[in-house]
Amino acid sequence: MKSIIICAAKTGGHIFPALSFAEEALKNNYKITFLGTNTDLEKKVFAQNESIDFIKFELDGFRGKSITQKLIFLIKLPLIFFQILSIIVSRKISSVVCFGGFITVPVGFASIVSFRRLYLHEQNSVVGSSNRLLSIFAKKMFTAFPVSENKKYFFIGNPANTQNKKAIDIYQNDNLNILITGGSQGADFINKNIPTVLNTLNIKLNVIHQCGLGKIQNVSNYNQEINASIFEFIDNLDEYINWCDFAICRCGAGTLSEISQKKRGMIMIPLPKSIDNHQYFNALFYEKNNQGKIFQEKHSLDSFSNLLRSIIDENIYEDWKKEEPPIDHSRAASLMLSEIHKDNAAI
Repeated sequence: MKSIIICAAKTGGHIFPALSFAEEALKNNYKITFLGTNTDLEKKVFAQNESIDFIKFELDGFRGKSITQKLIFLIKLPLIFFQILSIIVSRKISSVVCFGGFITVPVGFASIVSFRRLYLHEQNSVVGSSNRLLSIFAKKMFTAFPVSENKKYFFIGNPANTQNKKAIDIYQNDNLNILITGGSQGADFINKNIPTVLNTLNIKLNVIHQCGLGKIQNVSNYNQEINASIFEFIDNLDEYINWCDFAICRCGAGTLSEISQKKRGMIMIPLPKSIDNHQYFNALFYEKNNQGKIFQEKHSLDSFSNLLRSIIDENIYEDWKKEEPPIDHSRAASLMLSEIHKDNAAI
């Protein structure tokens, strides 16, 4: 049985694709050690996954942090590096697969020093800092967007949850169904402003709103015209995607790929301060493929209201349902594993 390390940190955009790949590897008799950090999301997710050996490290990010936080990061890095090196050697790890986030830096360099094959997956349309740094040494880089023609890069999609589950049984009426999500961490702009805008439409709606862990008190009130259910976190988001007519969402690659795969359109609101503005470029790809519209926070809420009215009044959301996804994410995990298996078999 081949033993591999999979690592991802902090956000659902990194963690969930890594988990989907881990599940595919487990089905194919790989032994998995999953390295991550100690965020609330990771605690919640791995408490439900007893088949995966999860090891956590207390490590925060680097870019966008204060000088003090950067110093703490640099002090912790060597210690964590040697801990990971010990895990690689003691568990006879053959390959290391990194899905982005700051934890991948010490993990990636430990794989290089120990002469283990290093594989990377980039979920976003702009290659992240850690993946850029490690790509020189990686055996292969898998991508969810067509970001490069380099022969080392394999455009395979995003190993997100793409199971074809039934729609959730909730609000069975003739109202329009809208799913609102700011991603696993939530989005203050969405929590505060989207209920307010929907209230001004004076349309009967059914709304499911995922607001982020610990942020339910930040969601503005919906009026009586709207049947709204607010959740901090939704485990079975795919069932709500199937339920909705369209979504209003942040632009993390995992969120967009899941909604796209299920042929639902999106009003995409990029996080303005996302590193390298990657959320905007993620959204731009799907907008160009007629799977949604971009709304930027710098624009007025009146313009957002007008956009919503046009999508609803002109039934644009029905046109979005007819569009084939520009990427087939359902095969991403198996394609990744197939390439890794080829390299293992060649030894």
